[in-house]
Amino acid sequence: MQGMSIERIIYNECVIKIFDSELEKFHLLETGGILLGYVLKKTIYIEIASGPGTRAIHEPYYFKADPDYIDMFIDMEIANSGGKLRYIGEWHSHLQIVPEPSNLDLNSISEIAESSNDLCSLLIIGAFDFKVSSFLQQSISIIKYSGKQKFYSLPSAIYSRKL
Repeated sequence: MQGMSIERIIYNECVIKIFDSELEKFHLLETGGILLGYVLKKTIYIEIASGPGTRAIHEPYYFKADPDYIDMFIDMEIANSGGKLRYIGEWHSHLQIVPEPSNLDLNSISEIAESSNDLCSLLIIGAFDFKVSSFLQQSISIIKYSGKQKFYSLPSAIYSRKL
């Protein structure tokens, strides 16, 4: 993936429903999980998103996923896909309508990209007054490449095709 320049990220509509369900459960607390998908012709396709796991930490301005659950989820879903899917990145909510990444968010995505020697994507969803129909307006998708200093915001879209 290192030499490829990603131009956009597309979310399967079933993933948007997972976000909605998780945001509803944790309402005024941050929540999140991981994103699995694949890269094809300069586009990231997100096919699966996890929830946070039972031991996750949810606070109004902080979220940390359950690492044991996340590791198990990644291993299981990649195996179930026959290797078609891969880890793409993370997602979490902010108590904003239009979210902005924090320094902690940017540091986290940078550390993941550098440790994996690959790209890492971060989706932040504005959880305040969230509506599925407003997903594209209430979210920001950021990508960080290993070895590069910059973060890039990616245009997003939704699709309904099955893997």
